Amino acid sequence: MQWPRSLSLSSRLLCALAIVVAVQTPPILAGQTPAAGDAPSPDLAARGRGLYLSHCMRCHGPNMITPGTIAYDLRKFPADQKDRFVLSVLNGKGAMPAWGGAVTGDDIDALWAYVLTRGK
Repeated sequence: MQWPRSLSLSSRLLCALAIVVAVQTPPILAGQTPAAGDAPSPDLAARGRGLYLSHCMRCHGPNMITPGTIAYDLRKFPADQKDRFVLSVLNGKGAMPAWGGAVTGDDIDALWAYVLTRGK
């Protein structure tokens, strides 16, 4: 692909990343829920809730109910899109900062387990 010379290297990299994410991210299908065998363990979800409280609540609100900010309503995050969730947490998205240097893979698995509870 030829990039316009007016684009900086960082802009080119961001565009390339957006293309990769768009191609690899399946479309959101309304009403999808995880299969019965995909339910997270209560212990993992509880650990995720603790991480959520310390890292995410400030923007995404208590129990994932946003306090009127522009933050995404995590209760609506498609249950079949863990890869998209991981990319968003690691790399940030929009106004959300990247958490890649602050959380581990195990932390992200725990956060995902909590997101699947829809804050309950």
